[in-house]
Amino acid sequence: MNANFQKNLKENKLLKIYLNYALPSIAAMWVFSIYTMVDGYFVGKYVSEIALASVNVAMPFVNTVFALAIILAVGTSTKVAILLGEGKRQNAKELFTFTVIVIICFSLTLALLSRIFLPELTRLLGAEDRLYSYVHSYLAIIIWFIPFFMISYHFEVLVKIDGFPRLATYGVISAAITNIFLDWLFVSEFKWGVEGAALATGIAQLFSALLFTTHFLKDKARLRFVHFDNIREFIKQLPLIVSLGTGDFLSELSTGFIVFLYNHFLLRSLGESSLVTYTIISYFTLLIASTMAGLTQGMQPLVSYFYGKHDFDSSTKITHYAIKSVVGLSLVALCIGILFPKQISLFFLSSDSHLLDTTIISIRKYAISYIALGANLLFVGLLAANGDAKKAITLSVLRGFAFVYLALLFMSNVMPPDYMWYSSTLSEGISLVIGYFFIRKYL
Repeated sequence: MNANFQKNLKENKLLKIYLNYALPSIAAMWVFSIYTMVDGYFVGKYVSEIALASVNVAMPFVNTVFALAIILAVGTSTKVAILLGEGKRQNAKELFTFTVIVIICFSLTLALLSRIFLPELTRLLGAEDRLYSYVHSYLAIIIWFIPFFMISYHFEVLVKIDGFPRLATYGVISAAITNIFLDWLFVSEFKWGVEGAALATGIAQLFSALLFTTHFLKDKARLRFVHFDNIREFIKQLPLIVSLGTGDFLSELSTGFIVFLYNHFLLRSLGESSLVTYTIISYFTLLIASTMAGLTQGMQPLVSYFYGKHDFDSSTKITHYAIKSVVGLSLVALCIGILFPKQISLFFLSSDSHLLDTTIISIRKYAISYIALGANLLFVGLLAANGDAKKAITLSVLRGFAFVYLALLFMSNVMPPDYMWYSSTLSEGISLVIGYFFIRKYL
């Protein structure tokens, strides 16, 4: 933790410390969600509505890549924060170096396997008929940038632990601007279609990875690449690191899994046009979920740090700040979804689209789920930050996989077709009740 952190801590300015970490994390997650949204905007406006839906069909794969990056990034940041809190700086450097090597090897393997099995992957995502060629073309480009997706996110999280949260924000904002410019150039001007959108996103991630890498090569960095001999010891720690990040991994993975399930159930119940409507809803929901996830990831290293110092009073105060923030942001998200669905829809659709009215009504129905969404993500983060990985994993699996599947199954078989849009409200509500019982002792 840097000098400003220590100064604020000495002056007991916990709220300022919390905001210094939470706000950059939220901004960073916004940027990551904007990567996908920008692709959708340009594809929807300059290619076609079915091409817009294809980007959303491919999104579960992109979410999976980010989720795999999160599992190491969050686990490493939690462990490194505890080590720094205990004053074990050299051990923190060695652990940092080890996890970077692991993520490079893993991401290269994942990219190679994805390319080999690309046709099967495209069909697994649900792409058939008109959607198949669009999804296949989009993924064929994205796959080669998988290492940069994962390394960029890993470094973005670790640079905050290194004491430079603002640098994380500047880095991802710069990458976002790059992505927006290239989307405009490749899709709007060069007319490269979904391939251009994928290329723009990939280059932006490459830029971000290189930018953060330069930080860890500078003398001011506290976390630096160092030589270490005890590789067997770090391999033994890998299961613990993975377990600490598994809650957040499952939360991110569930985002893609929810999209995957909705695409399949909607296609069966409401037809292909409903995928365009859900694409718009999922983009807006992604922005909301990214806000809550960023807040949680900004809170987590602080709670872990104070946990390592046995300063439970400060840990509790940070937790309370996070709860109040989630409640406020959830209400804002609900109001936006209820009051401004037309503006959200017109960002992706033309004013004369036959889907406009249906999309407006559907957004309002889906927006009710935002009341519980943020709290559920926060509960998972708090459980992981306090070292309770088992409950964090359990809550993530129930919320992001079991409950959403059961809710969609119930709505599609028992209720009228248009009630499909209430499925997330049902699954998030049940998760909220169970999560509260898990988290009570930490409040």
